[in-house]
Amino acid sequence: MHEHIKKRIVKDLIEEIGNLDDRDIELVGNNFIAVSEGQPMIHHGLNKDYKPANYTVDSFSDDFTVVGEYSTDKNYFTHKGTAKSPTFEKIENDVNHAVNHAAKCVLKKIYLITNQEEPNSFRKKFNTTDLAKRHSHLISFIDARRLSIGIYEQSISNPNIADFYKQFFPLFSLNLDNYEYYGKLPHLCQGHIRDDAVLDKIITHVTQKNPICVLSGLSGTGKTQTAIDFVHKCTEDFQNYVWIIGDDWSENKPLSSVQRSRGGAPVNIAGLFNSTKTILIIDSLERVIDETAFNELAEGFKKGSIVLITSQLTQPLSDIYLPIPQFSLQVAYAILGESFPTSTSDCEKFVSKCRFSPLILSMARKLAENEGISKSDIYTEILQDPELIDDDSGKSIIKKILSRLEPKTLKSLTKISNSGQNTHEIQFLKNYIGFLNLNTLQKLSLLVPTKVPGVLKVHDLVAQSVIESIDISGIAKDVEDFVAKFKGDMTPSVIRQIHLCFKPLYQEHIKRGSRSPDWLHYSILQCESDRKTELYDGLHQLPLTSLTRLDLPYLKCVIDAKEIHSYTIFDKAERTSFYKTCATSYAKLIETTSDEDLRAELLHHQGKALRRCGELDEALASFTKLLALKPDWHATHGQIAHLGSQREARPEIKRVGEESMRILIQEMLNDSASVPLRVSLATIARLRSYLNVKNDVNSQKDSVRKLANIIALSALEGLDQFYEGFVSFTSCFGYNHSEQSLYIAELVPEITVVSPVQIDERQWLSACEAFTNAAIEADRENKISMQETLNEASLRFADALSNYPTLTSFTARGIAKAYTSANVPKKAIKTINRIDENERNHWLLYELAKAYLEDEQNESALRTAKECFNQASKDRNGISRISIYHELLSKCYEQCGSPVKAWQHCKRALKKCSNPKYREAIDNRLKTLTTV
Repeated sequence: MHEHIKKRIVKDLIEEIGNLDDRDIELVGNNFIAVSEGQPMIHHGLNKDYKPANYTVDSFSDDFTVVGEYSTDKNYFTHKGTAKSPTFEKIENDVNHAVNHAAKCVLKKIYLITNQEEPNSFRKKFNTTDLAKRHSHLISFIDARRLSIGIYEQSISNPNIADFYKQFFPLFSLNLDNYEYYGKLPHLCQGHIRDDAVLDKIITHVTQKNPICVLSGLSGTGKTQTAIDFVHKCTEDFQNYVWIIGDDWSENKPLSSVQRSRGGAPVNIAGLFNSTKTILIIDSLERVIDETAFNELAEGFKKGSIVLITSQLTQPLSDIYLPIPQFSLQVAYAILGESFPTSTSDCEKFVSKCRFSPLILSMARKLAENEGISKSDIYTEILQDPELIDDDSGKSIIKKILSRLEPKTLKSLTKISNSGQNTHEIQFLKNYIGFLNLNTLQKLSLLVPTKVPGVLKVHDLVAQSVIESIDISGIAKDVEDFVAKFKGDMTPSVIRQIHLCFKPLYQEHIKRGSRSPDWLHYSILQCESDRKTELYDGLHQLPLTSLTRLDLPYLKCVIDAKEIHSYTIFDKAERTSFYKTCATSYAKLIETTSDEDLRAELLHHQGKALRRCGELDEALASFTKLLALKPDWHATHGQIAHLGSQREARPEIKRVGEESMRILIQEMLNDSASVPLRVSLATIARLRSYLNVKNDVNSQKDSVRKLANIIALSALEGLDQFYEGFVSFTSCFGYNHSEQSLYIAELVPEITVVSPVQIDERQWLSACEAFTNAAIEADRENKISMQETLNEASLRFADALSNYPTLTSFTARGIAKAYTSANVPKKAIKTINRIDENERNHWLLYELAKAYLEDEQNESALRTAKECFNQASKDRNGISRISIYHELLSKCYEQCGSPVKAWQHCKRALKKCSNPKYREAIDNRLKTLTTV
């Protein structure tokens, strides 16, 4: 798994390195050499204004034993002269430059760093040159590939190094965040030392005793870090690993029902575990458990899958429990930053007392290094206090060590602990405790990264040692202020913090009782939970007659409630009437307020309500006013694009919609973080309605990959809307860029084992068709195992949709496509036969003909294909894709024993096809038919 991730990241990074300019290759290269050599490099290649400097080598060490030269010359590896007597001008100039500047210094290495990839033929030619004969012992070529591998390896070894490179390589930064250096694992704490003897005991347990291992021990004894080390050490022996925390798995609930604690997507743990050889890690499961809890994982255990759990609880007589082995003295001294041979008596006693807790050893070292406190003072202070020595939990020792912190830093740590939530979003923490305090706590490793990008946590034992009293009202007020700062805009940071603090927010909501809707109310309305109906109940009926006493949170809560209520109105005419009433109400309120934020909110929802009741021109007028008021609102462009995608929209509305779509797509490609994730997904979901925009993106591989990353990120964030984006992505780009759809499925394998009951029913059809499309693409890429997995996923949703008492033509088409793709044509035929013949459009008939062909009902297939072709010939959208209908007829005629007609329709398909990749496939088929 680790090597698989490495290859993917390195491949993307090579492309980014190829785009470096002269300035950036210098900065990146200088840092690369400095880290590689373990010494600072003097960089003279750029002057103080970051302009290229002359008359010097680019980088050199203090003693001039190491020199670096950098190049973005596209002809770097291209020689002049003959093949037998080649000359590489740029390389020769750089090497001679370095040698001449060295003068009488003993030059040991010349790094030649380029953003070009070295051709396979280069070395053989270069080795024949006089330059190579004189100086090859000094030269180290670092081309784009070697530089990419080096940057990756340096980055995973040290997050600070990774942070330097991230500023130059946005996609590399995104990949590191998505994979979190080794995959979806928490970070290793800085200064952590791996103890292989401890890991070997766990390996012995799971291989010789029981495939379930509950690693038990007190808080701070290194269980989580050991679990991370275990995955790193053993990952090559497994096909997959899944990391969840104990709170994700509720008691008496099956593992298949796990919901990510941050409010993200459900994860079918049992499905993942049973489908591949997997390491399942459940971190901090604080309840006693036995083997029967894992009965649903039997298939996975047969494949060699294992479960590793960390817990503070233990069950001495149970075969699955393993008390965490004590770390070796060597590792303990290394964590503390001491050397056993030179250690003092107090140091030895301190290690003897605190060896059980790597956390205490690490904290003592960090405090000494960052706060300038003498280690010997820390040892003495701890050893002289009998109460501290007698505390086997380590809590008192940590409290004593932390008392040495600067008062402001300690106060910030206490404030986090008093919130009752040890995990928080990093942007929230900047507001909550201040940037400088946040920075200090991170440097001291008191706030450490979690497996979720942008989320930090305080260790449980640290929090327990400084906590004064739980202050639910305090943390609720601070989250409210954070939401208010963004005026209710649900950015990823805001929505994540709300999810992390949902329990105290809900408790505070109940405590406050009946009241006018506020930011707290609005915050908890954003979370999907069993209580959502209860929270919305009655809100939609609150008055919106005057804004003299209303504020923004009140308005947003009531409007959101009205929108949710509209989904419960099933009569179409009644729902349209409801939207008209809302639009009229919002229009009156707009006239009575001059507050910019209130007007913007009302214009936005007035436009949505007008669109929903078919008044498209009026809706566009509302959104146009909103753009003038808030030109940077991406959601407005999203709504205009939605307008333009309506079948009944006038050409002018479609033109404006395409303009907004182009604006959104360009901003997403320039900086995906600048566009709210939900808006990005909705934009991708509507691409199918904008052929010109879709084709422009389709012609640019880099752009398709960037959109793929947005789709994947939405899955990691757990948005149900992911499936709308995924199905559109596979429909728009799957044929020309099969590998990108599979990239998404491979990046987030959890999606392939999600069951229908785990996601919103409105997403079932999107999920069904997305998995079907991806399965077809896996077939094209000859990835049989992935194809089977994706077909299984699509069938789960197809079966669920088939249980509907009635089906629309659109739904039946998606179900039938899934069945045919998975080689279950009889079910596809049965599904389509539920639709009245008068309601079968050419899209549905296309799937029916394919199903008949698959079921070897060739005459029925030909008859259906003819009808399908006739309908498509009369439809504008059908005509634009008429080549696929010709190809279908060709296949039907071939199966019915009419090779000439099969050849004729294949020829017509080729003539009317504009897609280069599809033309190639049809051309190959035509050649086969011609031979026959």
